[in-house]
Amino acid sequence: MLDDLRFALRQLVKNPSVTIVAIFALALGIGANTAIFSVVNAVLLRPLPYPDADKLIVLRERSNAFERGSVGYMNWLDWHAAQKSFTELALVRRESVNFSLGAGVGSPERLRGVRASSGFLTVLGLKPKIGRDLSGADDTAGAPNVALISESLWRHHFAGSPSVLGWRVL
Repeated sequence: MLDDLRFALRQLVKNPSVTIVAIFALALGIGANTAIFSVVNAVLLRPLPYPDADKLIVLRERSNAFERGSVGYMNWLDWHAAQKSFTELALVRRESVNFSLGAGVGSPERLRGVRASSGFLTVLGLKPKIGRDLSGADDTAGAPNVALISESLWRHHFAGSPSVLGWRVL
């Protein structure tokens, strides 16, 4: 075995172009493997950053009326009323919105967010830093609109001020 290693090293020293190609191929393979594992680890292996993340599930329905397996609101109301298997159930839909503090206060900006039902933060095991979670009263027809904002939005647009509670945003 030791003789084989010596022979291989001598051959590599004799043929520097082969040596360079071999080192390049090895480096490329190791780099690609590291990159793929990093993505797999971040997307599939690392748990979500929520308490009891292994207990979170996503329920979807297939229908010609709803794209991408989303759930109709009336169906969600039925599921929510009839379910006995889950601690909490929340309806979430991704959206992007135009955000503005009003005329003359900064410029409007497009933000990504979600439209969520009551229980959204409870499902994730989170509590708001200030203010309140969404309640069942917020889910009723005619209820005033409420918004939960992320900490980064709170710090960036409102300078982390607790007086943001009750502000009207457009």
